[in-house]
Amino acid sequence: MGVRQVMAQLNLDGQVLPIAGGDVNQNFRINTSESSYFIKLQPNGRPDFFSAEVDGLAALAPFVRVPKVYDWGQADQDSYLLMEWLEPEAGSQAELARALAQVHRQTAETFGWPEDNFMGILPQVNAQTDDWPLFFITCRLDVQVELAKLHNVWHDKREAHYLRLKEFIQKDWAPRTVTPSLLHGDFWSGNVLFSKGKVVFLDPAVSFGDRELDIAMSQLFGGFTDEFLATYLAEFPLPEGWEARQPIYQLYYLLVHLNQFGESYGSQVDRILQNF
Repeated sequence: MGVRQVMAQLNLDGQVLPIAGGDVNQNFRINTSESSYFIKLQPNGRPDFFSAEVDGLAALAPFVRVPKVYDWGQADQDSYLLMEWLEPEAGSQAELARALAQVHRQTAETFGWPEDNFMGILPQVNAQTDDWPLFFITCRLDVQVELAKLHNVWHDKREAHYLRLKEFIQKDWAPRTVTPSLLHGDFWSGNVLFSKGKVVFLDPAVSFGDRELDIAMSQLFGGFTDEFLATYLAEFPLPEGWEARQPIYQLYYLLVHLNQFGESYGSQVDRILQNF
């Protein structure tokens, strides 16, 4: 099925405008006589794929603006998510930083999340524990490394460096006290926008974890200004040593990209691993 078939199931009729830039889904703007909508479509998608996103948006909604969700489900073999259309506009990076800090102030007793969800199209395991180094290794890094082996983008040299990295995390991070903070989880510039004077968070991969993860992601692929980081650090200072930990946290997202897009991300993975 295509977007027109999904629209028919939802009793929507109007102009269909494809939206470029989606790596995971097909995205469309739908203009009807009453309103405009945003549809995400994943051909042959898992039934629970967009359920996880809806759950994440609901978790963030009390603390930051998120798109209103109208419907989600399956049409034949395709998964879909119907949301409000938000007209993007220019906005303040300082306001964006304050919005992220507000999300991070929400805490829990354990790391993880009640349900597993997705990072892009890949599984994100969220087994709950109060041991942060264990969680980060087993539920974040190990999961992606095992997928990399299945995808034939892992080799013995990477494995040797990775085993030493795990030993370092277990020993060096053990004395740290980390508060489980609510995370967006996939905090790159394509997952935030400004609309009607408000910061809007999109497409989360939520869990409770070290808030340094979101900051590390924000610094990985660009799109955030120096004002963003300076405002965040003034609003909610990070613990000593965060800059040294940042490449290790960025490794998680680079492993996701290695698995999703291939060896073009291998050199960035290796630059981090070769330090161990």
